[in-house]
Amino acid sequence: MKPKILHVTQSTGGVETSLLLLLRHLDQRRFEFHLACPPRTKLAQGARDLGIPVHEVPMVRRVDPWWDCLALARLVGLLRRERYTVLHAHSAKGGYLGRLAARMAGRPRTVYSPRAFSYLSQQGVARKFFLGLERLAVRWTDLVHATSESEKTRAVEEVGFPTARVVVIPNSVDLAEAETLRSGSAVKDRVVLTVGRLAYQKNPEMFVRVARRILNHLPGTKFALVGAGFAGPLERRVAELIRSLGLEGDVEIVPWADRATTLNLMRACSVFVLTSRFEGMPNTVLEAMMLRKPVVATDVDGSRDVLAAGTGGFVVPLDDDRAMADRVIALLRDPTLAGRVGEAGHQRVLDCYDIHRNAQVMDALYGELLGG
Repeated sequence: MKPKILHVTQSTGGVETSLLLLLRHLDQRRFEFHLACPPRTKLAQGARDLGIPVHEVPMVRRVDPWWDCLALARLVGLLRRERYTVLHAHSAKGGYLGRLAARMAGRPRTVYSPRAFSYLSQQGVARKFFLGLERLAVRWTDLVHATSESEKTRAVEEVGFPTARVVVIPNSVDLAEAETLRSGSAVKDRVVLTVGRLAYQKNPEMFVRVARRILNHLPGTKFALVGAGFAGPLERRVAELIRSLGLEGDVEIVPWADRATTLNLMRACSVFVLTSRFEGMPNTVLEAMMLRKPVVATDVDGSRDVLAAGTGGFVVPLDDDRAMADRVIALLRDPTLAGRVGEAGHQRVLDCYDIHRNAQVMDALYGELLGG
């Protein structure tokens, strides 16, 4: 009988992308994979399309004692019924409830993928509280799967995990996806693109401010922010900022799109930008590099790792609008430089972030955890 491994997550967006890609390439001949996630999600349907049994658990993004206790009870019952040998918990809510359920249900081996620790989205007292919860759960965790060396450092130095219990397996891309894009997605003149929820983590206000600076030097440049309508509490604020800076017609807020549409938008841009306040390992940066796009990103976990030494792009200090604008302007003014940076990024993806290689590493991790 194959060992049974349960993946648990509440999140969608980047976590959904990473997890479905991983499930598509993990060795289902060696392991039996299941998924626990909220009902009626693209993640649930995507897993079913891969032949993965899906268990619907009513997890919600916000802190809600009633729904959190209900989700915990469902997970405990599922673990006791199915007798999983490994529970792999992803992101904040799924990560915490999954590991707590494993402890309550008889302790299958646990893997935790923070994908950006929960306390990073908080400030002040709330940040200390959520960091305390992460530290409390250290004892419930056999292994931490960090998606970058920076995230590993944070797991050890801030959360308190022993170094030996943290392993780095980066997020990945499937290079075959680039070959399926529409041939008509030609690169347009001076288009700067970002992709992400209009939320605190992604810092969309910085993108708008940077656009204003760039337009002062390169009038006619167009900007697109893809992510409207998907868990974006800052959408109204961003729209108001665009109006206040006189950027209507220059900065477009684009609705959250399916994966193929988003990749085609990336393919048609000149420079990809990420203004995040924090990350674990951003999929969008890897996808832009896969498509040979130069990247300019803030200096946060994951981005600083993948863009090391200017390979594929550049990092700038958080909230340094001038530094980001200067980097983007240099790339827009020098297509030869932009092309060289894009090619270097593509090669880096080939060398380090291919899903076929990294899925094999994850398979080996499960095998080691099970003692085989």
